[in-house]
Amino acid sequence: MSAGGRRRTWIAATIAAAALGMGDASAGAKNTVNSFEGSCSLQGTVRFSPPATNAQQSLSVVYDATGACSGTLNGRTISNAPVTVHDSVRQVDGSCMRADTTKPGRGSITFADGTTIRFSFEFHFVAAAGTLSYNGQQSGTAHGTGSFATPRTPPDIAQQCAGAGVSETPLDISLVTDSPLVSKSAGS
Repeated sequence: MSAGGRRRTWIAATIAAAALGMGDASAGAKNTVNSFEGSCSLQGTVRFSPPATNAQQSLSVVYDATGACSGTLNGRTISNAPVTVHDSVRQVDGSCMRADTTKPGRGSITFADGTTIRFSFEFHFVAAAGTLSYNGQQSGTAHGTGSFATPRTPPDIAQQCAGAGVSETPLDISLVTDSPLVSKSAGS
Protein backbone atom coordinates (compact mmCIF):
# COMPACT_ATOMS: atom_id res chain seq x y z
CA MET A 1 0.00 0.00 0.00
CA SER A 2 1.34 3.44 -0.87
CA ALA A 3 1.92 6.19 1.70
CA GLY A 4 -1.16 8.04 0.38
CA GLY A 5 -3.30 4.91 0.72
CA ARG A 6 -2.09 4.33 4.28
CA ARG A 7 -2.79 7.97 5.14
CA ARG A 8 -6.37 7.73 3.78
CA THR A 9 -6.91 4.48 5.70
CA TRP A 10 -5.51 6.06 8.88
CA ILE A 11 -7.71 9.16 8.46
CA ALA A 12 -10.80 7.01 7.83
CA ALA A 13 -10.01 4.88 10.89
CA THR A 14 -9.51 8.01 13.03
CA ILE A 15 -12.83 9.48 11.87
CA ALA A 16 -14.62 6.17 12.54
CA ALA A 17 -13.09 5.91 16.03
CA ALA A 18 -14.03 9.51 16.80
CA ALA A 19 -17.58 8.94 15.59
CA LEU A 20 -17.91 5.85 17.78
CA GLY A 21 -16.58 7.78 20.77
CA MET A 22 -18.99 10.63 20.14
CA GLY A 23 -21.83 8.15 19.80
CA ASP A 24 -21.08 6.78 23.24
CA ALA A 25 -20.91 10.29 24.73
CA SER A 26 -24.20 11.36 23.23
CA ALA A 27 -25.90 8.13 24.32
CA GLY A 28 -24.78 8.76 27.90
CA ALA A 29 -26.03 12.34 27.72
CA LYS A 30 -29.55 11.35 26.63
CA ASN A 31 -32.26 11.76 29.22
CA THR A 32 -33.88 8.48 30.13
CA VAL A 33 -37.52 8.45 31.04
CA ASN A 34 -39.98 6.31 32.97
CA SER A 35 -43.54 5.77 31.83
CA PHE A 36 -46.66 4.25 33.35
CA GLU A 37 -50.00 3.54 31.72
CA GLY A 38 -52.78 1.90 33.70
CA SER A 39 -54.66 2.30 36.97
CA CYS A 40 -53.83 2.64 40.67
CA SER A 41 -55.77 2.19 43.90
CA LEU A 42 -54.30 4.17 46.80
CA GLN A 43 -55.02 4.27 50.53
CA GLY A 44 -53.36 7.00 52.53
CA THR A 45 -53.47 9.91 54.91
CA VAL A 46 -53.78 13.58 54.03
CA ARG A 47 -52.38 16.22 56.38
CA PHE A 48 -53.60 19.83 56.49
CA SER A 49 -51.68 22.84 57.77
CA PRO A 50 -53.30 24.71 59.40
CA PRO A 51 -56.02 22.18 60.30
CA ALA A 52 -59.06 22.20 57.98
CA THR A 53 -62.20 23.68 59.54
CA ASN A 54 -65.66 24.69 58.28
CA ALA A 55 -64.22 28.10 57.24
CA GLN A 56 -62.42 28.57 53.90
CA GLN A 57 -58.71 29.29 54.35
CA SER A 58 -55.37 28.80 52.62
CA LEU A 59 -54.03 25.32 53.39
CA SER A 60 -50.89 23.33 52.71
CA VAL A 61 -51.77 19.71 51.93
CA VAL A 62 -49.53 16.62 52.03
CA TYR A 63 -50.72 13.14 51.02
CA ASP A 64 -48.78 9.93 51.71
CA ALA A 65 -50.20 6.62 50.58
CA THR A 66 -49.54 3.04 49.66
CA GLY A 67 -51.43 0.99 47.15
CA ALA A 68 -51.20 -1.04 43.97
CA CYS A 69 -50.99 -0.25 40.27
CA SER A 70 -51.70 -2.42 37.22
CA GLY A 71 -50.86 -1.71 33.59
CA THR A 72 -47.60 -1.08 31.75
CA LEU A 73 -44.47 0.24 33.47
CA ASN A 74 -41.56 1.03 31.14
CA GLY A 75 -42.91 -1.40 28.54
CA ARG A 76 -43.53 -4.36 30.86
CA THR A 77 -46.89 -5.55 32.12
CA ILE A 78 -47.49 -5.24 35.86
CA SER A 79 -50.41 -6.41 37.99
CA ASN A 80 -51.15 -5.16 41.51
CA ALA A 81 -47.59 -3.83 41.82
CA PRO A 82 -47.03 -2.24 45.25
CA VAL A 83 -46.44 1.52 45.20
CA THR A 84 -45.90 4.44 47.54
CA VAL A 85 -47.19 7.91 46.74
CA HIS A 86 -46.20 11.34 48.02
CA ASP A 87 -48.07 14.51 46.98
CA SER A 88 -47.81 18.05 48.29
CA VAL A 89 -49.44 21.35 47.38
CA ARG A 90 -49.62 24.81 48.95
CA GLN A 91 -52.20 27.58 48.85
CA VAL A 92 -55.20 25.28 48.61
CA ASP A 93 -58.48 27.17 48.96
CA GLY A 94 -59.85 24.72 51.49
CA SER A 95 -62.25 23.82 54.25
CA CYS A 96 -64.06 20.68 55.37
CA MET A 97 -66.88 21.63 52.97
CA ARG A 98 -64.85 22.39 49.81
CA ALA A 99 -61.23 22.35 48.66
CA ASP A 100 -59.64 23.47 45.38
CA THR A 101 -56.04 23.75 44.30
CA THR A 102 -55.13 27.30 43.26
CA LYS A 103 -51.97 26.11 41.52
CA PRO A 104 -50.66 22.63 40.66
CA GLY A 105 -49.05 20.50 43.33
CA ARG A 106 -46.19 18.03 42.83
CA GLY A 107 -46.21 14.31 43.43
CA SER A 108 -44.69 10.96 42.66
CA ILE A 109 -45.57 7.29 42.45
CA THR A 110 -42.68 4.99 43.38
CA PHE A 111 -42.76 1.30 42.47
CA ALA A 112 -41.04 -1.45 44.50
CA ASP A 113 -38.12 -1.60 42.03
CA GLY A 114 -37.42 2.11 42.63
CA THR A 115 -38.96 3.35 39.38
CA THR A 116 -40.55 6.74 40.06
CA ILE A 117 -43.17 8.57 38.00
CA ARG A 118 -43.26 12.30 38.81
CA PHE A 119 -46.30 14.44 38.07
CA SER A 120 -48.18 17.62 38.82
CA PHE A 121 -51.79 17.47 40.00
CA GLU A 122 -54.87 19.53 40.77
CA PHE A 123 -58.06 18.66 42.64
CA HIS A 124 -61.61 19.77 43.42
CA PHE A 125 -63.38 18.33 46.49
CA VAL A 126 -66.91 18.96 47.74
CA ALA A 127 -67.48 17.47 51.19
CA ALA A 128 -66.05 13.92 51.20
CA ALA A 129 -65.72 13.35 47.42
CA GLY A 130 -63.38 14.84 44.86
CA THR A 131 -61.90 14.69 41.39
CA LEU A 132 -58.20 14.89 40.56
CA SER A 133 -56.24 15.50 37.37
CA TYR A 134 -52.61 14.56 36.80
CA ASN A 135 -49.97 15.61 34.25
CA GLY A 136 -46.78 13.61 33.81
CA GLN A 137 -43.56 15.56 34.40
CA GLN A 138 -42.80 15.30 30.67
CA SER A 139 -46.09 14.15 29.13
CA GLY A 140 -49.27 12.19 29.66
CA THR A 141 -52.41 12.69 31.70
CA ALA A 142 -54.53 10.82 34.21
CA HIS A 143 -57.73 11.43 36.11
CA GLY A 144 -58.94 10.15 39.44
CA THR A 145 -61.51 10.22 42.18
CA GLY A 146 -60.89 10.57 45.89
CA SER A 147 -62.95 9.94 48.99
CA PHE A 148 -62.51 10.94 52.62
CA ALA A 149 -65.32 8.48 53.51
CA THR A 150 -63.23 5.36 54.17
CA PRO A 151 -63.46 2.54 56.73
CA ARG A 152 -60.54 4.30 58.49
CA THR A 153 -62.25 7.71 58.77
CA PRO A 154 -62.85 8.71 62.41
CA PRO A 155 -66.54 8.95 63.36
CA ASP A 156 -66.08 12.41 64.91
CA ILE A 157 -64.71 14.11 61.77
CA ALA A 158 -67.69 16.53 61.56
CA GLN A 159 -67.13 17.60 65.17
CA GLN A 160 -63.41 18.14 64.45
CA CYS A 161 -64.33 20.37 61.48
CA ALA A 162 -66.65 22.46 63.67
CA GLY A 163 -64.04 22.73 66.43
CA ALA A 164 -60.24 22.98 66.34
CA GLY A 165 -60.10 21.45 62.87
CA VAL A 166 -58.81 18.33 61.15
CA SER A 167 -55.03 18.05 60.95
CA GLU A 168 -55.07 14.64 59.24
CA THR A 169 -57.58 12.14 57.91
CA PRO A 170 -57.69 9.09 55.63
CA LEU A 171 -58.09 9.61 51.87
CA ASP A 172 -58.48 6.87 49.26
CA ILE A 173 -57.80 7.63 45.59
CA SER A 174 -58.39 5.67 42.39
CA LEU A 175 -56.65 6.93 39.27
CA VAL A 176 -56.57 5.91 35.60
CA THR A 177 -54.23 7.19 32.91
CA ASP A 178 -55.66 8.82 29.77
CA SER A 179 -52.23 8.56 28.12
CA PRO A 180 -48.96 7.26 29.59
CA LEU A 181 -47.53 9.39 32.42
CA VAL A 182 -43.90 10.08 31.47
CA SER A 183 -41.19 11.59 33.67
CA LYS A 184 -37.42 11.77 33.80
CA SER A 185 -35.77 8.89 35.59
CA ALA A 186 -33.58 9.57 38.60
CA GLY A 187 -30.17 10.91 37.64
CA SER A 188 -31.21 12.15 34.21
